[in-house]
Amino acid sequence: MALELMDEHEQGEKVRAWLRQNGGAIIGGVAIGLALIFGYQWWERSKVEHKLTAASTYQALADAVEAKDDATANTLAAELTDKFADTPYAALAAMRLAGARMQAGNAADAASTLEKARGASDDAALQALMDLRLARIEIGEGKAEGALKRLDGIKDGAFPGLVAEARGDALFALGRSDDAKTAYQDALTALDTGAPNRMLVEMKLADLGAAPTAQPEV
Repeated sequence: MALELMDEHEQGEKVRAWLRQNGGAIIGGVAIGLALIFGYQWWERSKVEHKLTAASTYQALADAVEAKDDATANTLAAELTDKFADTPYAALAAMRLAGARMQAGNAADAASTLEKARGASDDAALQALMDLRLARIEIGEGKAEGALKRLDGIKDGAFPGLVAEARGDALFALGRSDDAKTAYQDALTALDTGAPNRMLVEMKLADLGAAPTAQPEV
């Protein structure tokens, strides 16, 4: 029994001695660990707040566009570009603003807005969508060749139905009716049966004297 007590005493002394030698490092390690945990939590909260602020700013811009308050819309668009370029809302705001400028007949301003936003975005899907809208502007402005080149540059099969339809529009504008028919058929193949523009593509084919034969992929 005495030996057991001695062993326990010696073990206790060894533990206390080890803690005296290493306690500072342990406390420091715990402090660093806690700092990392709390720092990460703060960073996550900060990112969420950043995105929420961007979303709120975008909604305010959308409201300004609906109200035709150009001054406020331009100010909010600049704020989204300057402070929230790392979120999708900057590009979405540019597309919303460009749409309003197109409706007002300002195609050049709309294109400039989209070009600037495209250059600032690193989101491939948003870049493809902005390229698609820029191509449509070019078609409307009589620049169908440029539109085709832009559409050819859309990578990874993004928005295949919409891209094929726009390609058909560009080809039709260039007088290449047979190629336009093929593009529209490609669009029908890619579009879902419930796609809102499917009927429009079928009408374009009918205008070219072709019946839709392509079925959507399943």
